[in-house]
Amino acid sequence: MKRIGIALGAGGARGLAHIVVLQAFEELGIRPSVISGTSMGAVIGAAFAAGLSTKEMKDAVEEIRTATPGRLWRMYDNEGLRFALALLDPTMDTGGLVKGEKFIKFLEGKIKVRRFEDLKIPLMVIATDYWRRKQVVLNKGDLMKAVRASYSMPGLFIPVKVGRNFLVDGGLMNPLPYDVLEGHCEITVAVDVSIKETAATRKLPHAQEVLFSAFQILQNSIVREKLIHRQPDCLIKTDIKNVRALEFGKAKSIYAQALLAKEELKTNLERVLSAPASP
Repeated sequence: MKRIGIALGAGGARGLAHIVVLQAFEELGIRPSVISGTSMGAVIGAAFAAGLSTKEMKDAVEEIRTATPGRLWRMYDNEGLRFALALLDPTMDTGGLVKGEKFIKFLEGKIKVRRFEDLKIPLMVIATDYWRRKQVVLNKGDLMKAVRASYSMPGLFIPVKVGRNFLVDGGLMNPLPYDVLEGHCEITVAVDVSIKETAATRKLPHAQEVLFSAFQILQNSIVREKLIHRQPDCLIKTDIKNVRALEFGKAKSIYAQALLAKEELKTNLERVLSAPASP
């Protein structure tokens, strides 16, 4: 069987769509040969590479949602920030507003794998070296530190120190890392969960919404330019509407909207698997 690699892109809460898309592999009784992931894609990629089923991942998301206090701050007039606060640990550190350790502790309890070398599927996690302004591909050693670095959005999370370097969100350099799969598989699949557009409300947006949206605009520009010069063998684009960066409380809506993308991937995988091998 051809080796299939899958790249899971950045996208904040919309990254929960990766859970549904990965169900295509489960339903066909196969698994990817290698995974790459950026930001939320790195989180989901690490869980799947460690052997968690998509049901177990959904259960973990629901565990967070139901544990979140019901009467905390509001963001965008919904439960987005209330959901996020369940796993965020504010800090006065000058490097960011959130430590990120609380979420990592939760992941450790679910994934139960500490090193890349112990994963069931090889994984490459994308981060950005802050001072050198370069992409970093992490695939050895401390798994949780790599994942934490990959989702550490500048200004929100404290950068992660690895050796003498400080690493931040991989979405700054490579929000859809299908290119790093080349040479590791025969078929490359890229799952793009980035936002396509936001409905105009003509209202002045919150400061935090401006920050997150600006970051997403940057990521979309990077992906568009990258696709001009290099295409994956299979590009799956989700179309998740009415979900902002921190609206993890909309998990059920995200799952429902991701079903079409899952079926598209499943059809493509069936075609690949049924194709005759090259002589």
